[in-house]
Amino acid sequence: MARSGNEQVSYRRAPNFLTANEPEKRLDIRLSYKSFRALEEQALTLYGISPVEYSATDSRVTIYTAPTALHGYSAVNLQQAISFAVYNILVQHQKQELFERIVAVGESTYSSVNDQGRRSTKTPDAGLSYYYDGGTVLTIIMEVGASEGYTHLNADILLWMNEFHCRTAILFYNKECPKFKFPGNADTYSINDRPALEHTWFGTLDTAVLEVFKRDQNTDTCKMVVQGGSLDIGLTIGDVLPPNEDAIQDIRGERVHLRINFVRNMLASGSHDTAVSRFNHFIGED
Repeated sequence: MARSGNEQVSYRRAPNFLTANEPEKRLDIRLSYKSFRALEEQALTLYGISPVEYSATDSRVTIYTAPTALHGYSAVNLQQAISFAVYNILVQHQKQELFERIVAVGESTYSSVNDQGRRSTKTPDAGLSYYYDGGTVLTIIMEVGASEGYTHLNADILLWMNEFHCRTAILFYNKECPKFKFPGNADTYSINDRPALEHTWFGTLDTAVLEVFKRDQNTDTCKMVVQGGSLDIGLTIGDVLPPNEDAIQDIRGERVHLRINFVRNMLASGSHDTAVSRFNHFIGED
């Protein structure tokens, strides 16, 4: 998600990219889904097409909007995978009652006010918080990108840690290559042609980077390491629960491992459903 101030800037710049009608450039525009939908109506007007009359078969305008299935699957399942791994560790140490205090935050909007009184709002793709002593502490946020700018995602991570004071942030970056483009003529496709193998509806997922950033360690990153059937991403129990939770002092350094097959299936499912969604959108109803 884009920050509210930057979103307005992107919204004003977006028509310039739309008139060029180059999908690989439009993917660099980072807006909320609501703004993308509003932008789509603007694009139709630019091309002289009434939104009511618009058909997906009109090759003059092809609007690819976020989020994709790959983006959504990665966010929600990464959150689930970390929660499941944490639960297993707590059970091993007979501390499973602490798991009831870990709450998934989803796409919740957070706000921050700096020393000059400037207010910022930000919404993570996913995250975990911990409830104790009558309050809730945001412990982990997750930012997921699918063919978005890696530099922009890193900037979001630093914002979470420096301005919103989140101790741990996870970046999961998936890059589709070649970048997807709709074919020029939908009339050659039929709903019965699934999966329409003559066109590539999803490129090769050639990059999958998962990094853990920790503010207490000068924002050094911990890249994932494969160990047998699991991934060590540098995350510990002490990153998931607050530092003043006395019940985990003896296991604070315990590593949180993700199952490789879970991550692999998550990416495969997201890629497949993204391809199906693109095909259906392209030949869908008016």
